[in-house]
Amino acid sequence: MLDAHVAPPLVSNDYDREHISIVLENLHRWTGRDLIQDYGFSLATMGAQVFDADFYLLSHNIDPDPILNYGNRRVLELWEISWAELTRMHSRETAKSSDRDSRSAVMQQVAAQNYVSGYSGVRVSKTGREFRILDVTIWNLFTRDGHPYGQAAWFKTYEPI
Repeated sequence: MLDAHVAPPLVSNDYDREHISIVLENLHRWTGRDLIQDYGFSLATMGAQVFDADFYLLSHNIDPDPILNYGNRRVLELWEISWAELTRMHSRETAKSSDRDSRSAVMQQVAAQNYVSGYSGVRVSKTGREFRILDVTIWNLFTRDGHPYGQAAWFKTYEPI
């Protein structure tokens, strides 16, 4: 189901801090990685720091054909899209059509084992520019009370194709 409106990360909503907390708590749960400590983030300003971080972080909801519900500034720039476009985009659409089977297989692997590290795949921006995301970690998201919440992906580098 397409969210009616996903508010962009702004000062007024603490840069979507609650969502970022769930994303980062689940990353730590499955992988032991702590981006807050790794990057020296302050809990008080974590939402803003993640939005402006020097890595790529994106997530999608739990719909059968998931819709993206977060992308930090670097994700928006890499995919050459606005926040409104991102939050109306099916997660599968981030991949080049010929790479979607590979992407689907890794997403099923994540669903089964809660996370995958070291994934690489071809992606395509809004303007058709192709690039390969490298050494991606993808993980399942659950709310604090254990309900499925979606999946997220984190990576530091990509290469133009």
